[in-house]
Amino acid sequence: MLLQSKKGLTLVEVAIVLVILGLLVGLGASLIGPLTKRAKLTETRDIVNAATESVIGFTAKNNRLPTSTEFPQVVRNPNDSWGKGLVYFVDSALTNPPSNPAEGICGRKTTNVIVCTDANCNNQIQNVAFIVVSGGPNYNVQTGPLTNSPCPPGKTCYRVYPQDTPNIDDYSGDFTRQQEYDDIVKWVSLDELRIKAGCQGAQLKILNNELPYGYVGQSYEAKIYAEGGVPFSSGGKYRWCIEVNPSLSGFDVSQLTISSDCLGLAEASWRQADYITISGTPNTPGTYLLTFFARDNQDPTGSNDNIAQKTLVLTINPFGGGGGGGGGCASYALSISNQGNSKSFRIDSGPCQNLGNGDSSYISGLGNSSVLTVYINTWCWGTILLSGTMQNLDTNGDCQVNVSCQGNNCIAN
Repeated sequence: MLLQSKKGLTLVEVAIVLVILGLLVGLGASLIGPLTKRAKLTETRDIVNAATESVIGFTAKNNRLPTSTEFPQVVRNPNDSWGKGLVYFVDSALTNPPSNPAEGICGRKTTNVIVCTDANCNNQIQNVAFIVVSGGPNYNVQTGPLTNSPCPPGKTCYRVYPQDTPNIDDYSGDFTRQQEYDDIVKWVSLDELRIKAGCQGAQLKILNNELPYGYVGQSYEAKIYAEGGVPFSSGGKYRWCIEVNPSLSGFDVSQLTISSDCLGLAEASWRQADYITISGTPNTPGTYLLTFFARDNQDPTGSNDNIAQKTLVLTINPFGGGGGGGGGCASYALSISNQGNSKSFRIDSGPCQNLGNGDSSYISGLGNSSVLTVYINTWCWGTILLSGTMQNLDTNGDCQVNVSCQGNNCIAN
């Protein structure tokens, strides 16, 4: 019987295998740290991007940005992948609740926040709405506010440095230690925010599309309205100026600012009011071009305000024309009906009355100078479809004003 010998590994071979295994284990262990860091960086960028989109969604719904206190409740995840809270920088003027839909974010054209992409603020990104920051792998937020030089006066700058820039710590809200810069930062400009929030058209606009016609020797009155922008907090929402060609005759201009060059006129010389009124008793027939200017308080310390401009035609007919009931009535009755989209109206500055599809309203006992204003939207805001005194709207002189609205048009007869 033949014997079979069983031969194992020699000590040298075993040693070689152990060395190879050791190298493989060491190589794998050395990769765990970088791979984990890369995964956390990717996750944090996704968290910052998601937080940015949540803020934009809040803005689209509320027409303002969330405050710093509201930010953690607005975003889906307020912490980065290292468990540290995200930091939110915002122009506080953009967090104020607007008084109507045309104001707020949609009424703004500038902000006080600037992002600088270099240490000396030579490369500036103007009109930033908000910034979201993660402190990155070093668990230390290094992006912070700068309000002195080289930041422009009246602005707040945030320097976003190239990655790994040494000895950086501009934020005093957590650790005070200068390290290589590794913050993860996302910012959104005001223009981008306005687009994503669904803002349309100019920030500030004059609502009137036409002026009611008048007659020589008869009382005339028309109110001019604006909306949007950044209204003044007191003394009247806007400042007004008018350019007239030719000069008005018989109108009271004592409460108006009339200039041949409104844009060249000092802002302090403009008339401040919620709206302005063109009134008087015209004594000369003709056609007048009135260019109305309205400006807001977008830039309280400078001249970079929103300014709206619109030219309207005022026609004054000779005495004895069809309007005004042959010289006016003791009182007038108003009948107004609506077909199509909902609208609203008011008499003078009285309560607003909404008109749905198929609705109508009847009011009696109105004076000849009572002003009817019809709006394209409910609650008396938006484009004015019709405006005029009872006397001017009574085109057939029977002391009865009948207004019919269909779609976006309103006609008095």
